[in-house]
Amino acid sequence: MNEHAQPPTTPLDHPVVTMRTPADMVDVLPFLLGFFPSDSVVALGLQGPRRRQGGTVRIDLPPPPSWPGAAAEVARYLVALSEHRDRRPDAVILYLCRDPEPGQDGRAVRDALAPLATELAEAFRAVGIPLHESLCVSAGRWWSYACGNPVCCPEEGTPVERPGRTPAVAAAAAYAGISVRGSLKELEQELAPVGASGAEDQLRAFERVVPALVAELSEDGGREAVRARTAELVDAAVLRFGGGAVDLPPEEAARLILGLQDRLARDRAAEWLDPPEVEHAQRLWRFLARRCTGPFDDHAAAPLSLLAWTAWVTGDQVTARIALRRALETDEDYTFARLLYEAVNTGAQPQSLCATLRAERRARQRRGAGRRPGRAPGERRRVRTGRGTGCAAPPSGGVYRQ
Repeated sequence: MNEHAQPPTTPLDHPVVTMRTPADMVDVLPFLLGFFPSDSVVALGLQGPRRRQGGTVRIDLPPPPSWPGAAAEVARYLVALSEHRDRRPDAVILYLCRDPEPGQDGRAVRDALAPLATELAEAFRAVGIPLHESLCVSAGRWWSYACGNPVCCPEEGTPVERPGRTPAVAAAAAYAGISVRGSLKELEQELAPVGASGAEDQLRAFERVVPALVAELSEDGGREAVRARTAELVDAAVLRFGGGAVDLPPEEAARLILGLQDRLARDRAAEWLDPPEVEHAQRLWRFLARRCTGPFDDHAAAPLSLLAWTAWVTGDQVTARIALRRALETDEDYTFARLLYEAVNTGAQPQSLCATLRAERRARQRRGAGRRPGRAPGERRRVRTGRGTGCAAPPSGGVYRQ
């Protein structure tokens, strides 16, 4: 189950926005997450007698057969997240969001999701957390599962956006510098693999690069040499993106993607974490992630995790979570992504790790400055890529991964 979790405190705490009605609760939803959560279940914990905002958990809408188990997991996860950061929630607001299918309206969505709303309410009651409100948001309208009063919650639903009204939360978010960056679907599409024509070119490039890289790795000291070459290519690519480049030749992209499957090469690439270069690195990681197509789809875990890392470092938790979601979809056992996922969702801070990476970079630069001009230790003649005989697919598990 893919989850987005928010720590209990956010910039929305200052200034304070009071949620008095279900309409206020709907208004605040996209600002809690940074996007409009299409096809999602969101649970917002409330704490204390004044019902202050606590932790937030978002999951994809599960298929109906898994509703009981998913509801119980959402309840357990919100409790665990809240206790890790502060304290258990004293109440919960539930949001069920889905776009209607063709020929369907919002009321049909509301009715279809009503059993899931019941499962969620029962799951939270089972862990001792009462329901404060339960809302369905669909087709630009909202309905309350907890209120049967047609005066405030009419059968036809209430428009989310009402002419002539600016939600208080929108004004507060603008003051705090918080923005909503589109829907979850739109943000995920920005990390989707390239279209058919681009994918075909990239796959042919992989077929040419893989044999050459395998030959490099088979030589004495091959792994260290490939790792050093990957670092050189990363550094050059970041600088090129900083100079305005928006892409790389397919063979260079393939060589970088394959090189970053090595753990130490990837960790070396993570050192691009300070402005302004970190923004250039982010564009590079996004570009490379989208070039992982076909049998190389799971190779996207490395550039996606690097994108998530740089987003976390720069305070962009929306991008960090979406990139980690995609990374773990492609390779659920990718350790770097799993560790980042836990760190981001438990409210950890990256400063100590950043300091370690900066120190490693300075130490390496000092070692490099002390060497005599000429070939670096372990360096050998580079094998040119782009002249391989081709291969239909990579060796099992990719070229080399850690």
